[in-house]
Amino acid sequence: MREGVNQRFARLENFLARNKIDAALITHPPNIRYFTQFSGEEGIFLAFPPGNILFVDPRYTLRARAECPGITVKEAARPMDAVVRTLKERRCGRVGLETAHLTVDHFRQLRKTLRGVSVKSLRDQLDTLRIVKDLSEITNIEHAIEIHTRALDETLAWVAPDVTERDWAIEFEYRAKRYGASALSFETIVASGPRSAIPHATADPVPLAQRAPIVFDHGVIYNGYCSDETATFFTHSPGKAFREIYRIVREAHDRAIAAIRPGVTAASIDTVARKYIEAAGYGEAFTHSTGHGVGLEIHEKHSRKAPYWLQGYDPT
Repeated sequence: MREGVNQRFARLENFLARNKIDAALITHPPNIRYFTQFSGEEGIFLAFPPGNILFVDPRYTLRARAECPGITVKEAARPMDAVVRTLKERRCGRVGLETAHLTVDHFRQLRKTLRGVSVKSLRDQLDTLRIVKDLSEITNIEHAIEIHTRALDETLAWVAPDVTERDWAIEFEYRAKRYGASALSFETIVASGPRSAIPHATADPVPLAQRAPIVFDHGVIYNGYCSDETATFFTHSPGKAFREIYRIVREAHDRAIAAIRPGVTAASIDTVARKYIEAAGYGEAFTHSTGHGVGLEIHEKHSRKAPYWLQGYDPT
């Protein structure tokens, strides 16, 4: 794993050099974890080759030192103040800020206290360094998928007519965590009957609708990495209309997966599915993209125009 982290540092250093940046202030927790392995909710990573420093408050000092061998960890009651002092001491001429992930208050504080230092907005550019997954990341995502699949299979056997949507969601979470998930990727969606048409419905304390479709949207986190899957179930033999729509969506799904290979762009995969659904007469109902990036975040930045890699981001 350390070798993978070193490769990430190398890409980060190349990024800073290309953009003529002396230091980058990384505040987005997924990016901090990606470059340091620190899993805490708060911290600031100062990327200043070759002297990178992770600043944390006293709640996270022991965790940071255990998770981040080879990285200098500094404890500070007010990490941002400590970062400012360090930047001044090192006389950084140009500092990159993750402005897409930085609070307005911190941005103003930095502009005010770092007089004489050129500040460059990186917006969310560092997120792009996480697009292509290495083997350890793919393994973590695959393990998350195995956990959520096992939990789902078991809860399907457990579901009974008097079970509520919320009961099912709670039972799924219990089993997923029992099998190794640290958390859910997002609040599990269980929506039955007419509510199944709501893309991001909540699991309500109402009995599962009978003789109606049930949408189960779920995912878990394993070692920081997310899984995501949406499935549709029926409590009965569905009617002709439901069967036809299900067939169309499934065929579009299968065609899109069959089209994935190294060198093919994400946009072209979307086109395969979209054209099939449009030809079937449901183009106006296809209001979203085909899949999305997953990783340390449930919805990760990805490029629709970049080609797929053999070790690429995992589409859902």
